[in-house]
Amino acid sequence: MSGTLLSIGQLAELPVLVLKALPRDMSPVDTITADYDQPLTDMIAAGHYDWKNDDITAERFLVTGQGTVQLEWKLDHFDRKVSSEQAVRAIERDGWQPAKIEHLLAFGAKYPDEQCRYPIIGLGAPAQVFGYRGVPSLRGRVLSRHLSLRWWDVDWFCFCRFLSVRPIKDFGSSRA
Repeated sequence: MSGTLLSIGQLAELPVLVLKALPRDMSPVDTITADYDQPLTDMIAAGHYDWKNDDITAERFLVTGQGTVQLEWKLDHFDRKVSSEQAVRAIERDGWQPAKIEHLLAFGAKYPDEQCRYPIIGLGAPAQVFGYRGVPSLRGRVLSRHLSLRWWDVDWFCFCRFLSVRPIKDFGSSRA
């Protein structure tokens, strides 16, 4: 058997070295399915929220698109206060799109416990509510999950996450 043996001290340091080598805000890239033909009320119901802001309506938050689309998602975490504009620029610079209401709801239905860890914001399609731009947000605590409405024109706290999506290339197509 050849190779280098590590001492007990080196083995103890190994997890720390591995963590230091990883990107600070690594978010897993996974998939969600957005069904654009489903009514907004059904999308909301699929999430089984304990509370929903009544100003989140199909008249204010228009679902655009057709059919069922599979998307990759990630949660952006900036670890500092950021404006909505700063967050959108950073998301788009990396080739992603800020999540719209239909993406946020698909994420909330598939990953119901995630919003209890930190607020998750969808900046993709703000809606006019009482003269202000509002964006949907998933928030929660251990025993309660909320579909909230937050104002676009705020600085977001450092613990917020922003859902980003992008279509999966060649989804549903077959190659000969």
